[in-house]
Amino acid sequence: MSVRRTVLLTGASGVVGQAVLREARSGAVRIIALCRGTSAAVPEGADAVVHGDISRDRFGLDEESHAALAREVDTVIHSAGLTEWGLPADRYLPVNVEGTRQVADFARRAGATVHFMSTAFVAALAVNAPHRLGAGNVTANYVRSKLRAEQLLRDSGLPHTVFRPTNLVGDSLTGWTSRGQIVQLMSDWICRGRAPFIPVHEGNRIDVVPQDLLAKAVLGAVQLGDDQGEFWVTYGEQAMDMTAALEVCAKHAANLGRALTPPPVVDPDGIDPDRLRELPPLAQSYLTVLRDVSETTRCSGGVLPTSLPELSERHGLAPVADTDAYRRTLEYASTHLG
Repeated sequence: MSVRRTVLLTGASGVVGQAVLREARSGAVRIIALCRGTSAAVPEGADAVVHGDISRDRFGLDEESHAALAREVDTVIHSAGLTEWGLPADRYLPVNVEGTRQVADFARRAGATVHFMSTAFVAALAVNAPHRLGAGNVTANYVRSKLRAEQLLRDSGLPHTVFRPTNLVGDSLTGWTSRGQIVQLMSDWICRGRAPFIPVHEGNRIDVVPQDLLAKAVLGAVQLGDDQGEFWVTYGEQAMDMTAALEVCAKHAANLGRALTPPPVVDPDGIDPDRLRELPPLAQSYLTVLRDVSETTRCSGGVLPTSLPELSERHGLAPVADTDAYRRTLEYASTHLG
């Protein structure tokens, strides 16, 4: 019989945190949400709330409050993080690196296991990566900050797991998400017929994963008492290619009454910089992101590592096709996210 664990959830207001709270409503774990701000409201799905700042010593709590919290908690789900791409390296340090250091200090005091949310894109920085990630890549500083946080946890000697999801989409059955992210924004742009072309390296898979799948895997690890392991939450070789992704976009556009001819897929390395500069600013921005994400995927081998078969078996995750999850995400976004 499993013990009902008390979890400190960082990043409770973020996309991953909200998905965890949504999946935790069964009451199998007790969740204390660490939130910034002073609102007295307890986030839906949480049992209690603590107001603090992940980047400050003791989360900004006084000594007595920090100690009292540590006495309650036996597990930390660390999902707080700055996930926006394209920022200077030092912008990621306070939350992604120093925040993880604060989590490690708290977990040591509490005798708690840490379950850390990293990114599958750390594969692009592996010593044996087939290509080197460009210094100007829009994902590079973010990915490096996550890799530093992983190393910090390894060096700490604390019991911990690392979850490495790829880009998240909405709930696998409903498409629900607490807020839109880059996948929804860029897909809407494509579905409106505004993409002149799509830059993707040959052989790359377009790997996205439903956020509820990640939340269920993490909560399953908590309930089973896992205290070690690295889990790639991706579709790997089963992930769709860009042709399949554009077919989903074309069908979604048709359901909205739009006729979409899928844009041509081109080699990112062959894009004429002058042609890119002639495009509207939003198109330049989105195509640059798509090009850099393709480079990151290419540096990861084109196909991301995956632990999905293992996770599905251990936690009884219902199989869902990534194309179905992607389609439901687009449907939800067009109705609820504007």
